[in-house]
Amino acid sequence: GGHGGEKLRCEKCGRVIPAWTEVCPTCMSRRKVLVRLFDFVKPYKWGAFGGVMMALLVLGGSLIQPYLTKPMLDQGLGASKQYDADYTTLMYYLCFYLGLQLLVMVGNAVRMRVMTVMGSRIARDVRNDAYRHLHRLSLSFFAKKPTGSLITRITSDSDRIWDFVAFTMLEMLIAILTLVGVGVAMFMMNWQLACYTLIPVPIMVVLMILMHKRMHKFFRRIHHRWQRMTSVVSDAIPGVRVIKAFSQESREVDRFSRCNDDVYEGTTDMISTWTTFEPMLQFCSQIGTLIIWSVGGYWVVTGKFGPGTLMAFIAYMHMFYRPVHMISHMDRQLNRTATSVQRIFEILDTEPTIFSSAAAKTPDELKGKIELRNVSFSYDGVRKVLKNVNLVIEPGTMIGLAGPSGGGKTTLINLICRFYDTLEGDIFIDDVNVRDYDLQALRRHIGVVLQEPFLFHGTIAANIAYGNPDMSRMDIIEAARAANAHDFVIGFPDGYDTMVGERGQTLSGGERQRISIARAVLSNPRILILDEATASVDTETEKLIQEALDRLIKNRTTIAIAHRLSTLRKSDRLVILEKGIKIEEGTHEELAQLEGGLYAKLLNMQLETQSVMAL
Repeated sequence: GGHGGEKLRCEKCGRVIPAWTEVCPTCMSRRKVLVRLFDFVKPYKWGAFGGVMMALLVLGGSLIQPYLTKPMLDQGLGASKQYDADYTTLMYYLCFYLGLQLLVMVGNAVRMRVMTVMGSRIARDVRNDAYRHLHRLSLSFFAKKPTGSLITRITSDSDRIWDFVAFTMLEMLIAILTLVGVGVAMFMMNWQLACYTLIPVPIMVVLMILMHKRMHKFFRRIHHRWQRMTSVVSDAIPGVRVIKAFSQESREVDRFSRCNDDVYEGTTDMISTWTTFEPMLQFCSQIGTLIIWSVGGYWVVTGKFGPGTLMAFIAYMHMFYRPVHMISHMDRQLNRTATSVQRIFEILDTEPTIFSSAAAKTPDELKGKIELRNVSFSYDGVRKVLKNVNLVIEPGTMIGLAGPSGGGKTTLINLICRFYDTLEGDIFIDDVNVRDYDLQALRRHIGVVLQEPFLFHGTIAANIAYGNPDMSRMDIIEAARAANAHDFVIGFPDGYDTMVGERGQTLSGGERQRISIARAVLSNPRILILDEATASVDTETEKLIQEALDRLIKNRTTIAIAHRLSTLRKSDRLVILEKGIKIEEGTHEELAQLEGGLYAKLLNMQLETQSVMAL
């Protein structure tokens, strides 16, 4: 999306929106999200109050300074016919002017210190809340959102909040107060000349409204293009081995370049709009200056008032036009911030589809009985990937899941772990519906060993103890011994303190798998799920892993998925799934001898393939 007319439908209000907007403008208006942002300011209200007081102090000092021009010229230099030149008077006003400058300088320093610290704290709180909520969300949310988009929202989008709170928010308040304060001062000084000052203002307001509408659209589009570019990088770096294996470096560079060009084009369009409107605003303010010089100069020549009054008025006029330009610049910043805050609040407003009920049970231990009653499931709400599955797994037994790809094996274990909820039917563990368990407590009793184990950047010991960070070093070593990992770990110079690269890329597949098994051993789960745990390793490593698994599955309820059917021979029962339907169930011997059975057919095909490979 982003280039063409791809559309999305808002899940809340049903409105159809362009894909590149990402968030619905009806549900996430700019005003609404910025007002909600102030909820994060409330804990720091006294800091905000102090910043506002300093801003008002600075504003008061700034408003007095132009007025001093009048007595300095008229009385100090004798520019007015009513006064003779008096150097003492001039120095008096100069000292007063210097005092105001020092006051403004100190006030600005304190204000910036207070607001920047407060902005940093608020941005920190937003990041923490967004990241915490992100981990509460269900897998279905992550399936719909690109990784790059989520990374951008947690990092760069939250950083723009700091910029808004530290500078833009208070600067906009100062600009508005300056307009009011200077306007009052000008009308008090000479209301007729003040009216002439307002002549260009309606044109400037129209220009700012037009610029605002276009800039808001540009920033939303640029954010979407940034997200796509970030997604390319977040996809490519973890998959760099595949990229190099297939010599696709140039392809990935081209893919990134296209996204980068899109960002450049969007930014160029925004700059083109901004650089068109900004000179027009400058021209309007210059027209105002010419009007004041023309009218005010005529009144000075005709003796209506002195040169000091004109110069003070011109100083106020520049102070009056300056906030208008500031607001136009702030509107650009406001649009950027509003777009970022919209994207962050979209995360915070997304409710998890899988959650613990208020009366959820927190079991200290489980026996491990699993029962599926008429379970059906669909990822998209249309095509069912499991259809009316019934299955009972007794505590301490091992069940093997087999069948063609796409049969629903992984989906079944996803439902048991409650990564998703069933569309129809129910799943029970120890005769309690999984929906009635506390989610985290349930998953602590379930251990998972995947085909592609995921290791975090850190030490081997930290990865083994990931689920139980308080375990002692001796417990970690015993778990590694049980997983046949201890021997290769102590072969590293740093042993268990060896740092593994991101996703464990510095280790072999078999080593990563054994660390994953050690992690499962240490968590001591009552229910164990093995998803193709030995599929991607050589025969010798498979033997070591299988020995570790044999120790791990003792006295645990185990569900094993495998395409290599020989690894399922030790299962107490086999369950064969095809197109989401349970079509066979029995022991290896029973199903192998079942005439016309799918398991027997798959087993014979694998035996024939092995015979051909042996020749």
